[in-house]
Amino acid sequence: MKLKSLFILADLDSGGAQRVMLTIIRHLNRKMFKPELLVIRPGGRMSREVPEDIRVSYAWPHRVRYSLVSVFLHCWSRRPDVIISTLGHLNLYLLCGRFLFPRNMRVLVREANTASISLDSSERSQFYRFLYRQLYPHSDKVICSSKYMRNDLIRNFGIPPQKTSVIPNPVDTARIKTLCRSGNNPYRSGKIHLVAVGWLIHQKGFDLLLKSFEYAVGQLSDLHLTIVGDGPQREPLTRMAEDLGIRKRVSFVGHKDNPYLYMANADLFISSSRWEGLPNAVLESLACGTPVIAFDCPGGTNEIVRDGDNGWLVTGEDWESLSEKIVKLVKSKKWRELKSDQLLPEKFESSRVVKLYEELLRGSNI
Repeated sequence: MKLKSLFILADLDSGGAQRVMLTIIRHLNRKMFKPELLVIRPGGRMSREVPEDIRVSYAWPHRVRYSLVSVFLHCWSRRPDVIISTLGHLNLYLLCGRFLFPRNMRVLVREANTASISLDSSERSQFYRFLYRQLYPHSDKVICSSKYMRNDLIRNFGIPPQKTSVIPNPVDTARIKTLCRSGNNPYRSGKIHLVAVGWLIHQKGFDLLLKSFEYAVGQLSDLHLTIVGDGPQREPLTRMAEDLGIRKRVSFVGHKDNPYLYMANADLFISSSRWEGLPNAVLESLACGTPVIAFDCPGGTNEIVRDGDNGWLVTGEDWESLSEKIVKLVKSKKWRELKSDQLLPEKFESSRVVKLYEELLRGSNI
């Protein structure tokens, strides 16, 4: 009999957590699993990426904090063997009412970020820290994308080690490579093109990147930076680029359904995050064959980037070191030696990662 697996998402907007869940759903063995999807808020840019054979249901009302009765009723109606959710606030709400779920149903929660740091930016940091300590141990398993995240939960929240599993984010390399070939080069020739991709928020450090880029263009006249993504900091970052006198050398292109055209055709990918869980954009750039320069920030970035092998690491938040690294690499042309289709470590390939998720869904202790 197939294992009924219910994936619960707050929405299907563009985001790393949503992409991870959809990749897992897409590749689960249909002979062994019957995946379904429950979404709190309908719509979203990634709705079109849901596989056609997946039953999609929507909770009511369309806000996490008010929809839990609907979620519990759905679980009693559909009777899944296991549910899996991601994103901290949704995980907490589900665990808070776990006693309302069918008794034999297992509950897995996936943490999408380094909790101790991301919670510090919350207005109710201490309250959420308390909830993590009290509720996460009541899950059947807490899935962490990186070793750093796992150690953070154990050390700072007292989560029992046996309750945690480290399973990296899956990268659908075949799909990404197809999308890399699905359009024209978006860049003008005659330039060295740097690209950064992500939600324009404080965590991603695009302000640090602009400071770094200002110095770099003073040393290299042929550099151009493209920032792919949208978010609340887009206007402030645009003004910052103008104030720094680099606006003509920076392109803010907004959200792109296919960011891989920008990744694949760039010379270098830059990750300027202040902290991460396990950065999907870094993984996807490597799958596109483009080497990465990244801050060695708290999180799992240094579990992906092997210095001098598929990219380079610089001290976290040290924008001067980042700019110096960019200038050094461009002048030496060392980045050309790395640009290759074999930059992504094999352990992140979707075929390998999804097998780990299948074992966990079946109840294996991994």
